[in-house]
This record gives sequence, structure tokens and C-alpha cells, in this order.
Amino acid sequence: MTAAPSPSPRPACTANLVLAALGLVGLVLLGAAVWVSSRPITYGWFAYAPLSDSTYVPAPAFVPGGPGLPVLLATGGALALGAVAGYVVGRRGRLAASRVADDGAGPGDVGR
Repeated sequence: MTAAPSPSPRPACTANLVLAALGLVGLVLLGAAVWVSSRPITYGWFAYAPLSDSTYVPAPAFVPGGPGLPVLLATGGALALGAVAGYVVGRRGRLAASRVADDGAGPGDVGR
């Protein structure tokens, strides 16, 4: 009877491509958040009623390029980079556990 081939410790090429793409998307989103937040806000309008001598200025809801957009972009970028970091840390732990299992030594068998 032959032993089953052990899985390769190197992750699949597809996983590396997805990981790189997700990291790039995260960096682009964070860069876009910084860029959008550095731009001057050039929106707004007011209504003038000439007979009543009062000016009406409405409170803005969601305005494209307003204060909500950089927050959304930064949150998306941080989530993407956090997913990349979590995958890398999880893969590192999984590879270390497989090396310990291949050696036959347990965590308490150091130095024997």
C-alpha cells in the first residue's frame, strides 16, 4: 500500500493572485479616500426669497464628495487590507502546524 501524497506547503497560485488583487484594491480605496478628503468641497446652493428678506440654506443629506464618501472608501480599504493580513497570518499558522505534524514532535517535545 502506498502512502497518500502529502499536500504541497505552497498555496495555490490562484490564492496568491486573489490575495494580491485584494491588497491592491485596499490600497487604491485608501488612496482614493485620502484624495477625496483633500479636495475642496464645491457644492451647495441657497434659495433667496426677495420679499421675505430671509435666506434658506438646506442641511445636506448625502452629497457625492461630501464627508461620508471618504469614510466609506477608507472603511472598504481597511476591510480589504485586514482580510489580506488575516489570510496571511492564518496561512502562516496553518503551515507551522503542518510542519510540526510532519516532524512528529508535539509542542511539548522541544529538545528531546
